[in-house]
Amino acid sequence: MIKNNLFIIIFSLFIIFLSFCDAQQRELTVFDGLKVISATRNVDITSQIIKIKTEFELKNDGKEDVSYILNIITEDEAKHLSWMVAFETGKETGKFRVSRVKVKDVPDGFVFHKLELLNLFLSGSTIKITVDYALTEYLIPHPKEIIQSENQLVLYSGLANILSPYSIIKENCIYKVGSVQPIAFTDVSPSKYASGKISYGPYENLKPYSKKSITIHYENNSPFLVATNVDRVIEISHWGGNLAVEENVEILNKGASLKGSFSRLDFQMDRRGMKQPVIRSFKSILPPSTRDIYYRDEIGNISTSNVFPRSDRVEVELRPRFPLFGGWKTNYVLGYNIPSYSFLHFSGSNYALRMKMMDRLFDNAVVEKLRLKIILPEMSKNIKLVTPYSVKRLPDEVYKTYLDTFGRPVVVIEKENLINNHIQTFTLYYEFERMYLIREPLMVIAAFLLVFLISILLFRLDFSIESTVFYKKFSIY
Repeated sequence: MIKNNLFIIIFSLFIIFLSFCDAQQRELTVFDGLKVISATRNVDITSQIIKIKTEFELKNDGKEDVSYILNIITEDEAKHLSWMVAFETGKETGKFRVSRVKVKDVPDGFVFHKLELLNLFLSGSTIKITVDYALTEYLIPHPKEIIQSENQLVLYSGLANILSPYSIIKENCIYKVGSVQPIAFTDVSPSKYASGKISYGPYENLKPYSKKSITIHYENNSPFLVATNVDRVIEISHWGGNLAVEENVEILNKGASLKGSFSRLDFQMDRRGMKQPVIRSFKSILPPSTRDIYYRDEIGNISTSNVFPRSDRVEVELRPRFPLFGGWKTNYVLGYNIPSYSFLHFSGSNYALRMKMMDRLFDNAVVEKLRLKIILPEMSKNIKLVTPYSVKRLPDEVYKTYLDTFGRPVVVIEKENLINNHIQTFTLYYEFERMYLIREPLMVIAAFLLVFLISILLFRLDFSIESTVFYKKFSIY
């Protein structure tokens, strides 16, 4: 018994040691031979989403060829990071694989992402790459509360220079803040404001991990509309050749909260019009073959909506029952049908559903949590899901409806912190024998036959205590 316990302890320690060694091997290092010749960063802070685009020109002065490049952001940015993509400048179709990694012997306060190049970065050569990423819920309303007639002011905290684990010979940074001059911004010489943009730099000969912190206080009346929860259900019907889609959406205006009471008269007479920091309506984009659209909430149908069919899409203008000021929220249900031939492909008994992870809810949308349910036909098997990015796959569920015996399999996935860049196509593979299409009609036919058979038996059989003949024979009448 003691020997067995000792063996288990030694084996466990050995496994822990191997895991530690493997973790150490997976930690990357920064190549000393790389340097940034020039870099330009454009930051769009005119909406609720911070959109950052950085173009680097790098040179490999080392003796070794390089298969990856490291990109860094601050820990604060990493908490709000929603989307990141990298590619060789001018070749957007060839995306690099981007993954968060640990790096040895680096200062604290940074988060590293590994950009895996499509081809080796040869010694002595140069390369131009572009890194795009987006931050959500990063701006801070300041003040946090405003009255109905005030504009919304926000604070942005960032850097005047470009972060890099490599030395930078020359770089500059441009912030797009809108047409209204900022209330205040940090002056890191050389810097200036002109034509709705704040320019920092050019700066020269920056060391790795250099940081020049700034704060920008400016007016931003764009909608800070956030979908706090989206439940999207897609139901496949082979019999009807139809896909039924329904989205239950909870939305919240996360801008500066409304201070005081709301006046409908002042709202109608406000000369700012659409520039008010309030959501009057928003536009959702649906597939081009959409039909049977409905828009309702807990009270019932909402008639204040318009549908605009286009050649490549269907635009639905949704207007809530009341304008959404800062801190106000509501929920609604948007549903529609689409023909399955546009999205469901098959070969024999093998099927593949190709659809978007979510619809475009509104411009500059932020979705805190998305739950997608895909209801497959009963008797479907060998289900396989392929997604364009990592998602959380939950245990499959069972959905029962009319004429179901075992129930329909339901694939459930979740994803948090999404923006419109996440509107990409997933593929769901499954097998379904077409002979099962006649199973439910046969069940209906069998049920009717059974009812008729029981009716015939009930009318033909005599359930009285004494027979009719005996009753007639002994009757005094």
